[in-house]
Amino acid sequence: MKTTLPLLLCLSALGLSGAALAHGITKPQHGGVVQMTGETLFELVTAPAGVTVYVLDEDEPVDAAAMTGKLTISAAGKKSEVALAPAGGHKFFAKGLKLPKGANVGVMVVDNASKARYGATFLIK
Repeated sequence: MKTTLPLLLCLSALGLSGAALAHGITKPQHGGVVQMTGETLFELVTAPAGVTVYVLDEDEPVDAAAMTGKLTISAAGKKSEVALAPAGGHKFFAKGLKLPKGANVGVMVVDNASKARYGATFLIK
């Protein structure tokens, strides 16, 4: 019994420290699908008007106007690229784009000043 209590306390402490180390908002904030790569969070939102991508880096919105972005779409054995336009704040938009079910969608944004690249991949369900 004496060894069980310290073991339980250690396991509890480890569980609490793991939760305290969790970083970032990983739930969709705009009704889309979220992927996290390192400290960068991408949320891909499909709508009748097109596809929107929101980007946060270290929990802070990126300045989409200071970046370029593109989507690489692989579906039905074909690959295509679509430019993302800055749409205010940390939002990028591809007007009129429809993503087919089963498509693999790569998102890449590049900081114009530093040339740093950030990306993620989504599977459209």
